[in-house]
Amino acid sequence: VKIEFKDNGIGIDDARKEIIFQETHMKIKHSKGMGIGLSLVAKLTELYNGKICVENRIKEDYTKGSNFVILIPLEKKKMVLIDD
Repeated sequence: VKIEFKDNGIGIDDARKEIIFQETHMKIKHSKGMGIGLSLVAKLTELYNGKICVENRIKEDYTKGSNFVILIPLEKKKMVLIDD
């Protein structure tokens, strides 16, 4: 399963992309909220053996917003036939 969402906010520079999913990442001055959203999403994604990443919405210009991608593998289910 691929979940992708984009924004056109202030963007995330390359140095911060490495740490934004960590719980210890400090909230930036320009943001609103508690600052736990991305680390929570990263933990939930990890529980499902998935991956999350962030890219520039416009390549080579991080100031034009971000593109977040979550990939979660589908689990193949086994089918069991029961004879009565």
